[in-house]
Amino acid sequence: MRAALLWACLGTWAPLSCAKPAEQPPPAVAPSQAPDDDGGTGRLLRYRSKRLRLSLPLPDGRAWRIDDHSQPELVATHEASRSRVMVTVFNAGQLVGRAQCEDIAKSRNLVPSGDLRPLEDQAAITQGTFDTRIEVALAAEAPDGSLKGHVMAFGGFLRKCYVFVYSTEVSSPSDGSILAARLALARSRVLGGLELDPFDSVARDSEAGPSQTSPR
Repeated sequence: MRAALLWACLGTWAPLSCAKPAEQPPPAVAPSQAPDDDGGTGRLLRYRSKRLRLSLPLPDGRAWRIDDHSQPELVATHEASRSRVMVTVFNAGQLVGRAQCEDIAKSRNLVPSGDLRPLEDQAAITQGTFDTRIEVALAAEAPDGSLKGHVMAFGGFLRKCYVFVYSTEVSSPSDGSILAARLALARSRVLGGLELDPFDSVARDSEAGPSQTSPR
């Protein structure tokens, strides 16, 4: 029942604030806990991965810890907001669309597990050519009362797949408006701003590593 208010609010999650009971004042949140855009300039700092040939925009860009070396996927974590972004691009070895790329992602344990409640689920053409499933979902409330939300995309074009998974967590359902804002920002600005290099320029995993985060 504690999650019912949040779910009702996030059911139409695009609005970034939700009504809360009067007896529950909005929680105080330090600015570093809710990553935002680049000071209102409309630009996000970008991380450029030479290995995966992609450019990833990140709110509060310099606060993210990025691992683009130890595993096939690029993983970025933002400790203050308990947020994580995973992106990978790979050759599937067969003709693929969104469903096949999602199946491969699941077989590689790249997709959040557990019971997820979809808030948005749509098919779209992304990156100009990729048949893509985009899903925004809410996980069941954890035993400690925390809530986690996800923005996911599975795109396929010819023999190439990309997978994007953004996950973020708040302490309780009373922080539902914070969770909704993060999911909306990730959906529109992070996933929406992700740029893959043209299909014929995919790099091998052994190629040069990532560049430094830079504004764009």
